[in-house]
Amino acid sequence: MKLKFVFLATAFIGLSAGAVSKPTGFFSPKAGEAYRKLPDSKKAGILYLTMLGNPKVLVPLLADDVPSRNTVDYLFAQLMRKDSETGEYFPMIAEKVEVSKDKKSYSFTLRKEGLWEDGSPITSEDAEFTFNTMMNPKVEAASLRSYFEGMKFERLDTQSFRFTVEKPNVNTLASILDDFLIVQKKQFGSVPDFNKAKGVMEPVTSGPYRLKAFARDQKIELELKKDWWGFKIPELKNMFNFETVVIRIISDPALAYEKFLKGDIDIIEMNAETFGNKVKGVDRERFGSGADSKQSVWAKHFMTDAPAPWTYIGWNQKRPVFQSKRTRQALAHLIPYEEIMTKVYHGEGIRAVSPFGSRTPNAAPDQAAKAFPFDLKKALQMLKEDGWADLDQSGQLSKMIDGKKVKFEFSIQYNSENPMRSKIAQMVKEQFRKAGITVNVQALEFNALLSRIDNRDFDAIVLGWGKGMLHSDSKQIWHSKSAENKGSNYVSYSNPEVDRLIEQASSELDGAKHFKLNQKIGSLIYDDQPYAFIAEVPGFMAGLQRDKIKAKKWVMKYDDTAPTWIYSHEP
Repeated sequence: MKLKFVFLATAFIGLSAGAVSKPTGFFSPKAGEAYRKLPDSKKAGILYLTMLGNPKVLVPLLADDVPSRNTVDYLFAQLMRKDSETGEYFPMIAEKVEVSKDKKSYSFTLRKEGLWEDGSPITSEDAEFTFNTMMNPKVEAASLRSYFEGMKFERLDTQSFRFTVEKPNVNTLASILDDFLIVQKKQFGSVPDFNKAKGVMEPVTSGPYRLKAFARDQKIELELKKDWWGFKIPELKNMFNFETVVIRIISDPALAYEKFLKGDIDIIEMNAETFGNKVKGVDRERFGSGADSKQSVWAKHFMTDAPAPWTYIGWNQKRPVFQSKRTRQALAHLIPYEEIMTKVYHGEGIRAVSPFGSRTPNAAPDQAAKAFPFDLKKALQMLKEDGWADLDQSGQLSKMIDGKKVKFEFSIQYNSENPMRSKIAQMVKEQFRKAGITVNVQALEFNALLSRIDNRDFDAIVLGWGKGMLHSDSKQIWHSKSAENKGSNYVSYSNPEVDRLIEQASSELDGAKHFKLNQKIGSLIYDDQPYAFIAEVPGFMAGLQRDKIKAKKWVMKYDDTAPTWIYSHEP
């Protein structure tokens, strides 16, 4: 599962076997339609946003942190851009994409009107330089490079190039379209060390904005290119409507929230805790519920079908107490889901029942009905059937495992920076105590927790996975081989049938078939309970300034963040 803020275009995997993409590009006729229908917008005004930290760099090849990547998205154009309404792609720098019958070759043709901000054309030489730089082990692009391992690049002519792979994968095209952002060869071609080049903080850009100013710990100021070549593309004509984007760097979320209420920030995104405690709680009289509210600010939980971040408890199956599936299922019945939804997520979360997004087509239609309910009586019965009993009349469950009496006691760890996970751990501790299971709760600094995870030095953990992909390759987390070499399968889950289905799904490029396979995989994993699946928060929660930010459409089906690129300014 490629855990990124991306999802794969159904247009790609929907191509029938043996097909070649249409000459017009790699998308359906409906791709971009929602953007083409956007009303005419004047390019005006200033958009004030906030960011928790400074971007490390301002070029895509080195942007492996969230502040850097979020800023880069304003500065650099993609080969094609995702349509958040359909999940497909429409052209941006590339005006045409052709895919070979065997899905091993992906050829791109760049539009001739695509220009760098210095007026020079974006060419296949730039693309070739970008690929070679990215694949250079001396360049600090390891996280990005991992998605392109095994790919080969070939420049065909001034405007065309080709990627080839030995074995097609469901994520191949998504990696190219979402992650291959071209940098200018003229700016970087002669620098001895790309990592330390002046241009990584002062790039020549291809996107709708250029860097105007960057004051560390204060702000990033971006300036719209009113003559940007992209505005000639119908889908992009009425996007990117603010003359200036100012991103205020505020490390304290509470301070950012207060600045939003004062009008210093126009749009702010919140987690369920802030939304519940503030918007629905102490500040509820200050917030309207829509753009037509009388209050100066309004907020809403925009529910979408994008793969959502989700929280879980991972059971280390190297520990004897967690090796039995029956026991893990019993533990699932001991978790107070409704209490967690109310007290931790303030009613904004939903039960997680799939590792691939419970609201996406990756979850079987009847999967929610299979959710394990909170049921102490059922849990005790299952534990008894699995050999757990109060062997010494102490109120503590024990079991004979490999000839030894093992007490049902373990530690559950979470990162100390996350109060929501702390609450979940304490609730679990209390409910497990009623069943005769002792839980010791431990808070660790995040990096210390990651070290424990890498070394498999834990019993149980409360953690979460970020936003995944609509069409995901689940090898990263769930294949048994991913338990090796400090892989992401750190709970050491193993199911041969799941392994087989994962390998089948990884190379299945038909959209409907891929969804069906993921439904089978997800159902098996959920039944095995290597994780206790807790909650996910679909979409996003945002607050907006009523009189400054306008839009015909506030959110699209697969948006997982506020689509500021389709909003406009109201003087």
